[in-house]
Amino acid sequence: MQRKTVALLALGSSLLFTTSCIKKGCTDENASNYSADAKKDDGSCEYILIEPQPSYEIPTTYTYEDENGNNTVDFNGQQQRLDMLSELTTYMKTANTAGTAVSAQTLKDMYANSGYTWADVNSLGMTGSSKQLKSKTAGNDTGVQSVFENYMDELGSLSATTTTGQENGAPGNGGVWPNDGVKGPYLMNGNGQEFVQLIEKGLMGAVFTNQMTMNYLSGIDSDDNTTAVDAANGKYYTEMEHHWDEAYGYFTSEVDFPTNGTDRFWGKYAASREAALGSKTKIAEAFRKGRAAISNEDYETRDAQVEVINIEMEKLAAGTAIHYLKSAKENISNATARNHVISEAVAFLTGMKYGYRASNGGMTSSEITSVLVGIGTDFNNVTLTSLQTAIDNIASKTGLTSKVAEL
Repeated sequence: MQRKTVALLALGSSLLFTTSCIKKGCTDENASNYSADAKKDDGSCEYILIEPQPSYEIPTTYTYEDENGNNTVDFNGQQQRLDMLSELTTYMKTANTAGTAVSAQTLKDMYANSGYTWADVNSLGMTGSSKQLKSKTAGNDTGVQSVFENYMDELGSLSATTTTGQENGAPGNGGVWPNDGVKGPYLMNGNGQEFVQLIEKGLMGAVFTNQMTMNYLSGIDSDDNTTAVDAANGKYYTEMEHHWDEAYGYFTSEVDFPTNGTDRFWGKYAASREAALGSKTKIAEAFRKGRAAISNEDYETRDAQVEVINIEMEKLAAGTAIHYLKSAKENISNATARNHVISEAVAFLTGMKYGYRASNGGMTSSEITSVLVGIGTDFNNVTLTSLQTAIDNIASKTGLTSKVAEL
């Protein structure tokens, strides 16, 4: 009798041991954490939500037509403004040759498209056009416009003081700073500020980014998307389609970007930051995908692309500023090269104040100002420490800390 009791107890212990050792986990093969070894489901299954793919085609170039095959893309105004800044920049750069003076009034006439005759190499109808850079600066902010016009005055006055063959610019002495073995010559004031860069890169932010994000994309959800603007006169696009196209036109003037369009302005810098940030791919794809979504009344996808563009444009500007500040560190002893790239960095940073993310979750205007104060207005006085502090602050505020080494 005693032996039977012992045997039963042993059997019961064995069954209890076997039951307690049954491996638990997720037994659903459709779950992301499915376990082939699990014998009992413990309710831990997790599932990845796969976003349904749109049923419409997303083109590989910025080319869109209506159901009748009519072209619905038009951003001529933006193409004009990009060409205006190109011509303006080319003219400003002539002052990098000692003895060549540029006219501040001519610069202002180009800025406002007031009585100026453009070369208009792309035959866009720029001369006499109502399109201009000035009225689009920071939403037609007169204070910001004055900043750029003051730069033009300083550039004009400084260029008039240079003498042919004399590249005598140096710390404390404005003029054409000679090539220091790395970069130059460049017209800069005694503090090393290069007005060509402050104007060109500054307007990329104050006009191009501002119009793209704060004007067109921020109000896209209230635009009409039901009827063509003026089909009788060849305007087959809706208001929403057109405003999206105009935003795209401030990023690049080329419908086949990046096959073309990587030679100037945001298209150029997006290509330059592609390896580190994927800017070229992300921004171009978001514009094409968002435009296709609008034409197919897929507003959820459209809004997602607006967010992508806003965030990636800020990262592009911030990443480019970091790139130039890193270059300044590398050239800390080369005065011309150092001050040239600091001028670029400062211009990109200042331009960031006018983009959408500056007041909506990204680097705020006051944070940007704080970084600029840390750099200072006399670029001859920067140190490795002050430059690194600026880099660290920009990166931490824009989510780029892990990318600094690649920029």
